[in-house]
Amino acid sequence: MQRRPAVITVAGVIVVASWTLLAAGQLPLAPVRTSGQTITPVYEGWYENPDGTFSLSWGYFNRNAEEIIEIPIGADNRVEPGGPDNGQPTHFDSRRQRGVFTVVVPADFSNNEVNWTLSFRGDTQTIPGHLHRDWMLDALGGGAGGDTPPIVRFTENGPEHRGPGNAPEGPLTATVGTP
Repeated sequence: MQRRPAVITVAGVIVVASWTLLAAGQLPLAPVRTSGQTITPVYEGWYENPDGTFSLSWGYFNRNAEEIIEIPIGADNRVEPGGPDNGQPTHFDSRRQRGVFTVVVPADFSNNEVNWTLSFRGDTQTIPGHLHRDWMLDALGGGAGGDTPPIVRFTENGPEHRGPGNAPEGPLTATVGTP
């Protein structure tokens, strides 16, 4: 009779000890620093345009919680081939920014690559953009979240604009409080 409570006690001690070991093995997250960190370019994928060309989409991750970085177009901020300036940002807000710019490539781009290179604080990173099918985006479908871009008109009965890369060019004039 006394053997059963002893077995239960030993089993309980083993379970508690296991939980303690598992908890001790968890590494805490590194604290987010306000400044002094690097920036990582991020290739987000590609989508097909109505004319048969493709848009390669990039964003970035500025690891700083507060520091905003400026990296001018040139050797430290370039897109190749076709660069160094291909519409990439020079102003990097803090944390993760998605869909910051796209590079349009021709319909026959196939297995080629476009590379975005950022060099900052001694850290150089080159991220290739490509048309691998695993990286295909549905720019207007919304994916699992079901979000779709709104339809925007810049004049009352003007053409509809929806999705990335579909805004009118040229200066637009607007007045606050006037539809």
